[in-house]
Formats: sequence, C-alpha cells, structure tokens
Amino acid sequence: MPNSLPITKRTVTSGFTLIELLVVIAIIAILAAILFPVFAQAREKARAISCLSNLKQSGTAFYMYVQDYDETCLKMGSGADWWSLIYPYTKNLQVYYCPDRTDPGSQSSMGLSLGPKLPGYGYNWGPIGWRGGGLLGAQVPDPNNPSTSYIPGVTLAGITNPAQTFSFGDTYDTPRQTAGIGFSLCSYNGTTTSGLRHTGGHFNYAFVDGHAKAVIMKGGWLSGAENNRMVMPASQDLASYAYCADPSAIINLNPSSSDSMTAVPGGITCGSIPAVLNALGTCPAGAGPGSNCFWSN
Repeated sequence: MPNSLPITKRTVTSGFTLIELLVVIAIIAILAAILFPVFAQAREKARAISCLSNLKQSGTAFYMYVQDYDETCLKMGSGADWWSLIYPYTKNLQVYYCPDRTDPGSQSSMGLSLGPKLPGYGYNWGPIGWRGGGLLGAQVPDPNNPSTSYIPGVTLAGITNPAQTFSFGDTYDTPRQTAGIGFSLCSYNGTTTSGLRHTGGHFNYAFVDGHAKAVIMKGGWLSGAENNRMVMPASQDLASYAYCADPSAIINLNPSSSDSMTAVPGGITCGSIPAVLNALGTCPAGAGPGSNCFWSN
C-alpha cells in the first residue's frame, strides 16, 4: 500500500488593502475638517458665556454699590477705579477678566492689583471719552486732597433709562479701561467687526439696572479716536441710550488737546452722537486710518 502524502491545511490571512486604508484616512480627514471648527466654536462660546457671567456678577455688585452710596454711581480718580470700588461686593478679582482678552499688563487701585493681563471690561465714561455724558460728572478737586482731582459719579436719578444704559462692558482700551465709542478699540488691530472679541462681532455689557447681555456691535474707522477705530451697538436705538445717562444732555467739545474726534461736533445731544456717526456710512474699498466710516463686515 503506497504511502499517502500528509494533508496540509492552508490558512488565509485577511487585512486592509491599500485602497481601503486610503479611504479610511480620507474619511477621518473629512470628519476632522468638519468637527475641529465646531469644537473651536464651542470653546469660544464657552469663553463668551464665562465673560458674560463675570459681567453679570460685576453688574449686580455695581447695583449694590449704588444702593449703598446714596444712589450715586462709581467715581474715578484719587486712587480709585471702578473694579476696586465694587470689590467688597464681588470678593473676587477674577471676575474682572474676560477669557478672550490676553493683553499683558497690570493695574493697582486701593491696595488691590490686577495682572499679569489687563482686565477685560471698561467703565462707561460716555460716548466720546472726555466729553462726558456717561456715568461720570465733571472733573472736580478732591476735597480730601486739594492737590488732586477726581471725577464723581452721577446719581441714579440722573439716569433716564437704567435698563438701557451701560455700566461697563467689553473693551480693548488700555491702560485705564473705558467703554466709549472712541476708546474701546484702543488695542484692536483688526479691520472687521466680525473679528471682535466674541464670535459674530458681539460685546458683552452690564447695564445700570444690574442685568447683562451680549450686544451685536459695528466697528469702523474714526480719525482721532484711540487707534483711529470706533465701535458701538449696531442697533441705533440702543446706541442712543447706551452711553448716555441723559440722552437729551448737551455734550460739548472738551478743550483738552486729546479731544480730536472732529467728525463728531460739539454742542449736540448725547443721544444724537450715534446718529451722527451712522451718517458716515460704509467704508469704500481701500479705506484705512484717517477715514471716518464703518467696516462692511
């Protein structure tokens, strides 16, 4: 009987072909391209919400301060800044920072220090800085130190629309933060509204009555403003109240040489300043510093 050959079992291995691997890699790349911007937007939204929460806490503290001090708003000068005055109510220096502002710098007031980055919010000094109209009156000598001066706060009774008037909000101003039309873009070097601090060109603001909300803004060029840039609410109705304790109050030019925003005349009502600026229109192609117009996007 002849010897039979042994029967061997053949094994077959399976795996991805080169084409299949390339398809998988392509799918992963497509998903990454779709999801990464979504994750980035989610992170930015979280930062904006954190910023708004900080402003809400500060707005509540501001309202408590006003009630405790004979219904008088925060003063400025003589070693006091708005954030140090409301600190006894917030008990937390971190609420003065916006997660989306990383400009390096420091500030000290009333024995307190902020740093190593600048606070994200500014106080309402009025629409055109030193001309007034906001929550501050005229500069006067300090009765406790005649060699210096300070700017007293206005009374709550002098604010005609507390629910529509900013107390403070997002700003790029430095070194002392203000929330005016001509000061708020001091260190912003962009040329679009959409590039502002929060997605879609939003700024967060606290209002005199204590509430806070995100506001859609519009930015542009304004000769003589800080960094030659301006920003204000896109809604002219809100803008006409937002910076003015009394929109019908006459705002005159400041004799200071720093008052160089000549596109805005003196001797007009505070509430009409946004309308004057809106009349400047949209920037033509090629507009830059020295122009007076609003960016198209």
